[in-house]
Amino acid sequence: MTSNPIVTLAGVAKRYGAFLALQETDLAIAEGEFVTLLGPSGCGKTTTLRLIGGFEQASAGRIAIAGQDVTDSPPYRRPVNTVFQDYALFPHMSVAENIGYGLSVKSGRVAKAERDRRVADALAMVGLEGKAGMRPGALSGGQRQRV
Repeated sequence: MTSNPIVTLAGVAKRYGAFLALQETDLAIAEGEFVTLLGPSGCGKTTTLRLIGGFEQASAGRIAIAGQDVTDSPPYRRPVNTVFQDYALFPHMSVAENIGYGLSVKSGRVAKAERDRRVADALAMVGLEGKAGMRPGALSGGQRQRV
């Protein structure tokens, strides 16, 4: 690795209220280096990428790209590109609302009690019980894919 990394994370962490999405992380990536973030669903891989891209604000730490501190810079001021994996979710709606959306539209509308039951069954099937009230942005990438 070169002495001047192209991407640096120094003590970067992300919280959503009391939920710790990414514990304090240090990372240095050299120009031209190939890096893979590998781990189980919910461990912080997508959160790390969203922080580097500026789509999330760090709760702690600093982010530098090409030697420039970009921690507080908006995405369009950062020299990085992002390919999203969660383009099909409504960010302003909860997980339950996203899952139940198709059951709530006018044609073929399903009664609320039945809709709630089906949403709960779907959440249980993919291991996301307890996430019904969260917004997609507070989930890991793998969790958003399951929604």
